[in-house]
Amino acid sequence: MFKASFLNSICYLLLKYVVFFFILAFIGNRFQNAVINNANTLSEFMKLSLGYVLYILFFIFFLVLLFSIPLCFILQIKSKTYFMLSMIAFFTIEYVLYTHWFSPSDKITGIYNLIIGMLIFTIFYKRLTRKLI
Repeated sequence: MFKASFLNSICYLLLKYVVFFFILAFIGNRFQNAVINNANTLSEFMKLSLGYVLYILFFIFFLVLLFSIPLCFILQIKSKTYFMLSMIAFFTIEYVLYTHWFSPSDKITGIYNLIIGMLIFTIFYKRLTRKLI
């Protein structure tokens, strides 16, 4: 679907983290605890929702910034073996860094991030993954 480029790696990571944090907001009632339970009026709900979204966008920006350059270099690898080993290393490092920095108390969110990342990767880079099989 997309070719391997720096802009496409940023788009992939942005889409991945938006989907991941959207799903994560409703797992364990995070959005409800942060926004709905604390809002008494519609204006408070809107203000808390905007704050929640901006808070999440800050972390998305940091994660995309951190992982976009390594992903771009990995996507340029021509050897199937080295590419697969590099992607395994990439997802492993991403899991470790995410669970260590952003979610040290709940390791299962790193698993969700890993699964969502692999699913969106196969959809986003369908042509690239087809060549590997």
